[in-house]
Amino acid sequence: MICLCEELSLSRCGLDGKIAILEDKPTVLKNFGLNDGNWLSFWNIDCRLLTMLYQSLDAKYDWFIIVYDYEKFCSDIEIKEAIIWHEIGHITFPAGKNIICTDTEVQCDRIAIDYGQEEGIKKILDLTLKMAHSLNNEVLLNMTKERQKQLHFI
Repeated sequence: MICLCEELSLSRCGLDGKIAILEDKPTVLKNFGLNDGNWLSFWNIDCRLLTMLYQSLDAKYDWFIIVYDYEKFCSDIEIKEAIIWHEIGHITFPAGKNIICTDTEVQCDRIAIDYGQEEGIKKILDLTLKMAHSLNNEVLLNMTKERQKQLHFI
């Protein structure tokens, strides 16, 4: 079930339009290759990291940020705001489908940092490192370390 959780105005970052934050567990699981939410705890995945930005076809919104669990997403304001600003960064620096581009991710991290979310980005990258280790995912591990290096966090 899709749940409309929050509306944001892009005017706070100098852009036109509106973003809605939606909770949609099945879509998030599907897009991240999981068929059951139990895999999140099994693989030690923090569901706040599983977010996506979509351009909207709804006339009321320009963009959607899709989260897995809105309550959990809101549990740490620094992480929440950093994720929101990072995803807003993807409006300017889109991520290609099935393409991993560290530079694009760093550009979006920098946007979040420019809007005061450095501590949140640090937390997100620490959580991503833990997830990469848990999943034994060398690509994610190297990409996350490179993001930290480029942002001067290590």
